[in-house]
Amino acid sequence: MECDPALPSLPRRGLIPAVLAGVSLSRTALATPQQDWHAFERRFVLPEGRVVDNGNRNVSHSEGQGYGLLAALRAGDQPTFDRIVTWTMNNLKRPTDNLFAWRWQPDTQPAVTDLNNASDGDIYIAWALLEASRIWANPVYRRMGQAIGRDLLRRCVVQVGPRWVLLPGAFGFQSRHRVVINLSYYAFAALRVIAQHLPDPAWERLERDGLALIRDSRFGMYQLPPDWLELPADGGRSVMAEGWPKRFSFDAIRIPLNLVWAGLAQESAVSSAIRFWATPTQRGMPAWVDLMTNVTPTYPAPPGIAAIARLSEAAQAGQGNLARMPKVEAAQDYYSAALVLQARLAWHDHSLSQAAP
Repeated sequence: MECDPALPSLPRRGLIPAVLAGVSLSRTALATPQQDWHAFERRFVLPEGRVVDNGNRNVSHSEGQGYGLLAALRAGDQPTFDRIVTWTMNNLKRPTDNLFAWRWQPDTQPAVTDLNNASDGDIYIAWALLEASRIWANPVYRRMGQAIGRDLLRRCVVQVGPRWVLLPGAFGFQSRHRVVINLSYYAFAALRVIAQHLPDPAWERLERDGLALIRDSRFGMYQLPPDWLELPADGGRSVMAEGWPKRFSFDAIRIPLNLVWAGLAQESAVSSAIRFWATPTQRGMPAWVDLMTNVTPTYPAPPGIAAIARLSEAAQAGQGNLARMPKVEAAQDYYSAALVLQARLAWHDHSLSQAAP
């Protein structure tokens, strides 16, 4: 029986005001995916293919390797894609399956001190490999992506009452009494690509039940989903997870991103987030909110959150002005830059641009 987690240290993390602290909204923001990728690569990708989290002791995460792979693919940068794949396989692949250790630390020996995986990182890596297998006609990528998908189903997809859920990692999130999940790990667009290459009815169930959980698990004045959620082990109504701050914050911010990217911009969680971001404050767009007290922080949203807000608003409207989106260069740290990069990729995927007036 796995024990209850004690704060597992996984990383994270129109209507909307036009003035955002530290965010450039000039017309020069009209960059291509190639330009966005190179702006990210120059700052956060080492020559050997390691994506560096400069806000967290220069560690690397499986999620960051996945983000880098997907962006390199969209930019057509196969040499860097291959370097990221090689580094990830050599340094993060777990010895007993095809999933990846969630963190690599440059200041410890060994550099991987926790072999638990993070399912969002695995999902992004599989997504990038499977798309690359099609675009670059590489069957090795396909086999690698399929192997990750099979082990995700085997190790990280479980039934809780009537629902199938995605565990954040293979260990530490199930106990006799509860199951802890993170709704921001449901990258629906990625799961659909994995399902195309690895057909199994479990993927459709996982998406259907994940969407139902997002719809049912909204709290506080703004009716927003929390960063961490728990379910009774025998099923029942979800509640905000004990042991984590009860916030819509740097993890849950990816829920509207994932919904929009999957073509689900009209979901209520996206609408609620847009209304929250439009809340007037002296500090500009709020970075997060405590879902118990409705208190927001004393600092404004960083560019990564602002980018997801702009994306969400444009997706609901069916079009937008990319010049109003933050640029990758506006973000000071890896995670914010990664969110900007992904929001801009989703923008291009859905062709949301309109001619600037």
